[in-house]
Order: sequence, then structure tokens, then C-alpha cells
Amino acid sequence: MRKIKTNKIKIYKNLFLKKKFIKNEIKKIILKSILQNKSIKPVIRANASYFLSKIKNKYNLSKQKNNICLKTGRIKGVFSKLNLSRHFSKKLLINNNLQNINVNSW
Repeated sequence: MRKIKTNKIKIYKNLFLKKKFIKNEIKKIILKSILQNKSIKPVIRANASYFLSKIKNKYNLSKQKNNICLKTGRIKGVFSKLNLSRHFSKKLLINNNLQNINVNSW
């Protein structure tokens, strides 16, 4: 029970980070366009550069996790076609619960 709860927390945390990434990406685009516009007052452009530097790095695109295992909540070792971790997919393959997938070794 506890393990399932922690897996759901990981998945919801990743969804929250993706939503924050989208919001901050819009802010970054607006602030960068203010910085590049030469017709705006220098004080406003300086404030835009200050706010751009204050945006946190944990919401960057490189920090986003694309694949999460739907059953275990693992981030590493996830097959993109199945959206399952390698551990859980091995467990399913041993029990012959996945159809039309052949096992070469294991």
C-alpha cells in the first residue's frame, strides 16, 4: 500500500513540474522579447533581465523527465513504447502476461 502511494506521488510530482515548466517557459519568452526590444526604456529592460535570472533551473527543459513507469513510478530504465520500467516488464515477460512480444534472452 505504501509503495503504491509513493509511486503516485512521484507521478503527480512530475506532472506538477511539467505544468510549472510550461508557465515559466511563457514567462521566459516574454522576458527575452523585452530584453531584445531596443525601443523599451533601459530600466524596464534591466528589470526583465533580473526576473529572467531569478527563474529557477529545476523547471528547465533539460530537467524534465519524459518517461515514467505507470506501475512503479520509476524514472530510469523505462521503455518508451510500453511506458513500463525494465523491472516490471521483465516480471510480466516471465509470467507471459505480455502478448506478441518475444523474449530473446533472460
